[in-house]
Amino acid sequence: MLFDWKILNLKKTVERLVDLAENHIGSNEKEAHKAANEFTSGFASPELFKSGMGIRIRGSLKQYNSVFDIPPGVYETNADFGDLPGGLSNGGAIIHLRIEKGGDARKQIWLTDGYNGTLWYYTMHTSSASYNPAGWTKIQRIEEVWRGTAKNVNDIITFNQHMTHFKTMRVWYELDDGDSWICKEFESNKSFVLRDYDIFNGSSGANFFEIGVTRNANDKMTVSRNKGIGIDGKDATSNLRIRMIEGVA
Repeated sequence: MLFDWKILNLKKTVERLVDLAENHIGSNEKEAHKAANEFTSGFASPELFKSGMGIRIRGSLKQYNSVFDIPPGVYETNADFGDLPGGLSNGGAIIHLRIEKGGDARKQIWLTDGYNGTLWYYTMHTSSASYNPAGWTKIQRIEEVWRGTAKNVNDIITFNQHMTHFKTMRVWYELDDGDSWICKEFESNKSFVLRDYDIFNGSSGANFFEIGVTRNANDKMTVSRNKGIGIDGKDATSNLRIRMIEGVA
């Protein structure tokens, strides 16, 4: 049986179906699968998909004049910007960026120095009355690398990783005058001398202590001395002992 689609008044329907077919598949200015943005729920571009999956978009971002102009996303790029922290503003360094955007002009940036692993944070659209620090904030990475008791000569301190991973080390130690640990910080991966004194020793005067620790390797140190001396110049028993060491990057 033949029928005339015009008589059946199907022209508008057919034209609409043709339009949908033509513009649903393909890549033209009427593409139905348009990339999503902050205003339109569309389909993710490869870059947007990678960013949403936490995969860094790799490559140069020189098209932006400032790191603060880069749109939200996750990136691995060169330090091609003049407003980076910590002397990173040179094209030879690799940096990792995670940029998030909030309401109004608020934006948060997490930056990692690819070589040293140093972390930086920046929050934008912060008024002078805000509780947030202004500018780039360095985020310390602190990790326990050794725990125990080291006090006697030839006691060995073996770290759980190379101390070249850190800038400094925080040495926690104690005396017999209380339960609180004391902390002092030294340059990492080098020999050091720890000094303290005790005036609450149950007798008149004061005792002074010194413990020397010698670097043997990137992951090992040895107690080389632990001496005490009274204010009168006589030898005294040293109660100083190291209890924990943390690496600070």
